[in-house]
Amino acid sequence: MAINMLLSSWGSEIAKLFTTPNYIICLVCLAIGLTLCAIECFIPGFGVCGITGILFCVFSIAYLLFSDGTLPQFLFMLGISIIIIAIVLLIAVRSARFGLLSKSPLVQKDTALPQDFSENEKNYQFLVGKVGKTETTCKPIGKAVVDGISYSVITNGEYLPKDTNIVVAEVDGTSIIIKQKEENI
Repeated sequence: MAINMLLSSWGSEIAKLFTTPNYIICLVCLAIGLTLCAIECFIPGFGVCGITGILFCVFSIAYLLFSDGTLPQFLFMLGISIIIIAIVLLIAVRSARFGLLSKSPLVQKDTALPQDFSENEKNYQFLVGKVGKTETTCKPIGKAVVDGISYSVITNGEYLPKDTNIVVAEVDGTSIIIKQKEENI
């Protein structure tokens, strides 16, 4: 019996929310605020729509609370606001990852730098054709001295002992590929 009274009380309070003119103002402000918040989910940045939408939502709930609103009405509007905002955020995130929003120019996927750019990447192209000597055993990775500077090098799978005369065959990114220097007879 107590549950029936509580449910009928809640039902009548929520029914008043949709029929009383003051409460209709709250619902309209809440609808405007939630719409603006939804628009803000699909526009990058925290701008005018988001701030205005939050202000409308806060105003509608505060107006309801301070204009003889009851706890069931307040909780109903607060719950509806939270549920709608959560649903819109989920839709926006899903759309940004997989849906139409991911194909729009609003979601930036590229960077200003080329894809193969690295700030620490050095260009060793100037070493191609230069001769040197292995500093360690290369099986196939090791160290070699070229023009008096020690570099980490790699062979094409061959084993080169220490102090072998080498020539830089090619450079692939930051990998210096060497081969044994052929001796002239």
